[in-house]
Amino acid sequence: MVLTDASLEFARNHITSFYDTDFYPKPFEFHALWHSWSEVKSYLLGTPLASAHTTNPRVLPWAKARGGYRIVHQLEPLDSLIYTALVYLVAEQVEAARMLPSIACSYRIEVDDNSYFSKGSGFPAYRESCENLGDVYEYVLSTDISDFYNQIYLHRVGNVIDSVGGPDNTGREIENFLSRLNNKASQGIPIGPAASIILAEAILLDVDQFISNHHVEHVRYVDDIRIFSDSEEQLSEILEDLVVYLHDQHRLGLVSEKTSIRSSAQFLQEELQNQYQMEKLDILNEIEAGNQYGAYEPERDDYDDDYQEYDEYESYPELDAQEDNDEGENLGASLLDALIRARNFGYVDLAVLRAIIRRAKHGQIAEIAETILEDIEFYIPVINDICLYLVSLPPPSIRKIIPQLSSLCQENRINKRSVRVWMEWLFTRDTLFLADQHIRRYVYQGATASAAAAALLEGNIAWSKEAKQKVLTSASWDRRAYIYSLRVLSRDEAEKYLNFVKKNPSLTHTDKWVCNWVLAGCPT
Repeated sequence: MVLTDASLEFARNHITSFYDTDFYPKPFEFHALWHSWSEVKSYLLGTPLASAHTTNPRVLPWAKARGGYRIVHQLEPLDSLIYTALVYLVAEQVEAARMLPSIACSYRIEVDDNSYFSKGSGFPAYRESCENLGDVYEYVLSTDISDFYNQIYLHRVGNVIDSVGGPDNTGREIENFLSRLNNKASQGIPIGPAASIILAEAILLDVDQFISNHHVEHVRYVDDIRIFSDSEEQLSEILEDLVVYLHDQHRLGLVSEKTSIRSSAQFLQEELQNQYQMEKLDILNEIEAGNQYGAYEPERDDYDDDYQEYDEYESYPELDAQEDNDEGENLGASLLDALIRARNFGYVDLAVLRAIIRRAKHGQIAEIAETILEDIEFYIPVINDICLYLVSLPPPSIRKIIPQLSSLCQENRINKRSVRVWMEWLFTRDTLFLADQHIRRYVYQGATASAAAAALLEGNIAWSKEAKQKVLTSASWDRRAYIYSLRVLSRDEAEKYLNFVKKNPSLTHTDKWVCNWVLAGCPT
């Protein structure tokens, strides 16, 4: 059996400490899996992965910073465990095969008890390498792989895992697992789970080697490549060779609009040292002044085009409220000013907005909430950060923004899929939200999981009684939400029904573990 006890324990610690995907709220089902953890582990360690229940992930159109959408994913909870555990088994071998951190800069792998990436994103190293090489060489070739995650061939994933010395058969198991997720399609890895970043880095091992074999220096940050030389002609030849190599070996292509050969001086000015970049860093330094979490680590400002950014959005330590209270109104005013300046850029700068919103979240600073909600359409690419921020606010601040949120519901301004996912999650965190009838209607007319969460929060017995009739006729995510809602029924009624329904052969292992968790009172 490929999975090990250590790999499964890591997967549990990782998902508990951080998330299963960067683009959805963490589902309640994980509490059920942890409740039956010994049984879950025994099942996964004793069952061939090909026989485990694997199904297509949920998909969501996520707004890009500069317009358009990309598809992001959330795996079934048991599939998330399997995926995280499988990649844990090969993470250190992938890291050992990579080029120096000054070349392959993105997400250097350093596995600990719960994280793959203890060394951070690597973007500061990328920026530093570009600046250093730009000072040495006269020209730079810039290019970007097109639609990278979606175009990765799964057979090549299996091959590269075997080539770096992964445990026996792990490469094939990962390939076959991803194929089952994709309903047998041979291309594409999920966007959202942290494990995908490691597989993406593994796929590009030979690309770094290919460029290096041309005896030039280069820097790569995920699928962004910068190659430096004193000869414009040499870079043109390398570009042609790279296009052919990516096609022949990976069936990958380059983005024409992002491919150019420029003077290094022009490259540095346009990408790293322009007035916008300087103002951006100025804003970030201002809002991070006095921040106990440490200095700001810059990010790529266009990262969301074709790949994911690993974002441990639940990894931050809790802030001592008194420490930020001591800063008085100054921090709130500074963050609001920074938000207005960032809005004036004219487009969504993810790095700046996320830094502002997260600083406000950890300080429970309410001053920016109304401004964000007034212009919510602009901030949709960071809707997950917005909702995590809003839920952190104290009750008086939440009461103040409820009229705005109610109006957004009435005006149909928060109906995009990604926005609904997070807003419905937000509104089911506290009865303060559901006290407003427009918000309540928004939630109950939304996803089944959101309506179930609202029923639990309100003690809505009528809704849960109706849910009993839908359990066996619903698909996996909805079925488990209906089961979860039965917690509000009398113990006798819930026990009789759940013990009956557990015998139905259509229930998956996860369905049954959710039943057991509800029978135990939903401990967390």
